[in-house]
Amino acid sequence: MRKDINKLLKKARETAKPDKCILCGKTQTSFCNSHSIPHMILKTIACEGKVLEPWVLMDEIDVVDLESGIKKSGTFHFICRECDALYFQDYENKEALLNDPTDKMLAEIALKSMLQMLSKRNEEIDLFDIIQKRSGAIINKERLDEDKLLDINDYMFDMDVYKRIIQNNEKDGFKIVFWEKLPYVTPIAVQTPITLYKDIEGTVINDIYNPDPNLHMQTMYMCVFPIEHETVVGVFYHKKDRNYRSFLHQMNCMSASKKLQYINYLIFANTENYYFSKTIEDIVRDNEKLKLLGQENNGDPHLGMLRPLEQLLEYKQIKPDEIPNFLMPEYKINS
Repeated sequence: MRKDINKLLKKARETAKPDKCILCGKTQTSFCNSHSIPHMILKTIACEGKVLEPWVLMDEIDVVDLESGIKKSGTFHFICRECDALYFQDYENKEALLNDPTDKMLAEIALKSMLQMLSKRNEEIDLFDIIQKRSGAIINKERLDEDKLLDINDYMFDMDVYKRIIQNNEKDGFKIVFWEKLPYVTPIAVQTPITLYKDIEGTVINDIYNPDPNLHMQTMYMCVFPIEHETVVGVFYHKKDRNYRSFLHQMNCMSASKKLQYINYLIFANTENYYFSKTIEDIVRDNEKLKLLGQENNGDPHLGMLRPLEQLLEYKQIKPDEIPNFLMPEYKINS
């Protein structure tokens, strides 16, 4: 089964590759092996060159690898080598990353995150096509394709905004929700966009169930970057995405430790682009609350898949204080 799944994924990745670099538009015969989280970050938490994939939180999954080498972790092939070197000079530089963030650096992080999501959505469309041709097993595939294409349109729009900031060195484009250097190395690495459904008090930020194709989803960005003996933790959004203002205000009212706790919670509740150090493998595998949270989809269990009504009614969403906070010093690792 695992071999068959890996073959399907490999074929989808190959067919999803564009003919041209998505950034410069030049025709390519091969693409850069881009990392969605910088190689130097993954190297900091790796054990013998390997990290744990997020799928380790999924019970009874035996069709994908649960650990991977850092050369292959979170990679995608969507841009040329020249653009990869040109557009990400600041945040993939240790000295620059440890200083105060500039708009250019934040735009680089956001742009790389958008590129990774573009690559992922294109792969999903091609994967669904392959599965449908083989088995016809996907119900309402046309609607799924439409949803993916709406995501792609949103990503392309945001990508152009961040490209312009980098190219023109534009200022004052972002709002920083949180940005701190922790004096220790966390056992997780994260770089991801988040489309939050609701803020901390339950007010809707993105009406994710609204099918209106003209509705643009607003995105926030999160990163946890362990570097040598420190960790940079950041949360930010572009000023055009005004719906996050309430979230920013709510976070500003929290203590430093509560902010870290909520960021840690958001990582597992809303994202899948994170990696664990194998030093905490037993904690990750044995914590039932963490595994439940990793399988929630906007508060619903089992990745939001249809289940008997009584299961949905009985399920209680996992709260931030019910899971290990891997951003706290008690979980630090020796680099």
